[in-house]
Amino acid sequence: MPEHSADSSMLPLAPDTGLKRAVSPSALSTDPAGAKPEQKRPKTQQGRPHRPRRLRKADADETVLDAIELLLRETWLNGRAATDCPEIPAAFGWSSGDQDAEAAYSRSPPVPAKLAGASEAECTFDVYVYEMTERGVSIAAREAPEQLHELVSQGQRPWFFVVPFTLKGEQARIRSVRHEWGYTQSDLLEVTEKSPLRIEAPCAYFGRCSGCQLQHVRYNHQLEFKRQVVERAFAHANPLFGKLPVLSVSQSPLPYGYRTKLTPHFDLRKNTPIDNVPIGFNIVGQRRVLDIEDCMIGTDVVRRGFAQTRKDAHAKMASYKRGATLLVRETNVPGEGSGTSVADTPAAELVKEYTLDPKSWVTDIVGDLKFRYPASSFFQNNASILPAFTGYVREELHKWSRQLAANDGSDGVLKTLIDAYCGSGLFGIACHQDFEKVLGIEISNESISCAGDNAKMNGATNTDFLLGDAARLFEKVDSDPSSTAVIIDPPRKGSNPDFLDQLIAYGPRVIVYIACGVPAQARDINHMYSRGAVSVDGHTATVDSKPAAVYRIAAIQPFDLFPQTYHVENIVTLVRED
Repeated sequence: MPEHSADSSMLPLAPDTGLKRAVSPSALSTDPAGAKPEQKRPKTQQGRPHRPRRLRKADADETVLDAIELLLRETWLNGRAATDCPEIPAAFGWSSGDQDAEAAYSRSPPVPAKLAGASEAECTFDVYVYEMTERGVSIAAREAPEQLHELVSQGQRPWFFVVPFTLKGEQARIRSVRHEWGYTQSDLLEVTEKSPLRIEAPCAYFGRCSGCQLQHVRYNHQLEFKRQVVERAFAHANPLFGKLPVLSVSQSPLPYGYRTKLTPHFDLRKNTPIDNVPIGFNIVGQRRVLDIEDCMIGTDVVRRGFAQTRKDAHAKMASYKRGATLLVRETNVPGEGSGTSVADTPAAELVKEYTLDPKSWVTDIVGDLKFRYPASSFFQNNASILPAFTGYVREELHKWSRQLAANDGSDGVLKTLIDAYCGSGLFGIACHQDFEKVLGIEISNESISCAGDNAKMNGATNTDFLLGDAARLFEKVDSDPSSTAVIIDPPRKGSNPDFLDQLIAYGPRVIVYIACGVPAQARDINHMYSRGAVSVDGHTATVDSKPAAVYRIAAIQPFDLFPQTYHVENIVTLVRED
């Protein structure tokens, strides 16, 4: 598939950074539709006094605010030739500006909303959809493109709505539900003019279930959207990173039927008949549960388990007091009558089954490797892509080991692999054959025990897994940094400055950073840049003391582990410049 296969009409604008959200006084009175702000509405429909909710910037979705500012800036720049304005207006937030004016605008929505006490008719609007954010929702406004262009050219800003399940260029009818700082969350009522990129979602629950966001988008366009999400996250972290090429997203072999774990849940509410409790996932934008009988993104085995756990929960519903979260997880077991254990059975001879018991142990297969861990523990939930995912990491390390050794004629310079945040040992064990020694570290005692057992089961005798905090990892490392590679696979929130500073001070030859939280990954790499440890096109940050190791970003490779959702995994390879 070509690297840029998707129609640009669906995708985010070119990224930019350094945004500060301030508002000019002239923008505060902008109200093209003439709607009254919610603060002037004294009572709800039932006649009870309405107490307006206080809007706080800290509660807003930063990705939405960034998308709004980027749209305003791009619209203004496109129309700049028709204006005499030499600078981007302060109303768009690109100068430090007047924070009081920003607060006054962002806390004064010029439209009613359902949760602010307005009626259904008052909350219904026809809008134009302008951008899809990196979380799979879109930003929209009441102004048509020509009106928006004219308004923004005058240095003013419209009020925006966040609308799920829509694409750029569409028109939609929405219900405004809840105000946030500078925008209003909305429900989609109807798409009145569809994008040519829209397809019919195959799932009957799509549009109500909060689990998937992108089933209405063709899979190749989903991949391009996610590539741009990565591109945008890096450019937002540092403008220099915007110059870095982001490779095409490596696609999942299974766009549906891939999840090996599902966690449906239910709540027990007053006046809900005990034989009619919904079991499933949350309704979009609500805390109520949508009753779901089947989930298309689960594997066939997990879907069978899903039906069984629903049946079991309904049968004993009277025994629950507050509701519960259920677990369905795929596992691999020896065939019936084999009489052997998982450890003694070749991976190819194991058969798939499901478990509903969080305390049970499960086995995942990655290529010809087997990994066992408690069913309630973390492990990647798309087994179909794991061979390619781990294979890419191994190939990157092998490739750079040979390239860096080309000058001295050796087989490879990398002799030691350090697997930080190693979990159950997935990457360390998958890559162990190319190293003399593999050292893994994890803060969880249970995970370290699993990693050791998995290494033994897979014959990885050159591995050693230690219990400890990754922030203090290098206190236990005595290998030469010039022959060492480090894999980082932190939680979604990313790593921490202390660990990154120690990593820089240690200075391994190659770093492979694996992330499920791409903005945090970009932030961490920018932290390394701020320390003078990352070079982009020859540019490094000015620092008082230059670090011993400086890295270039050799590759940015996204992977789609979660098709039909906005989530994307990303792998960045950093190579030390010597």
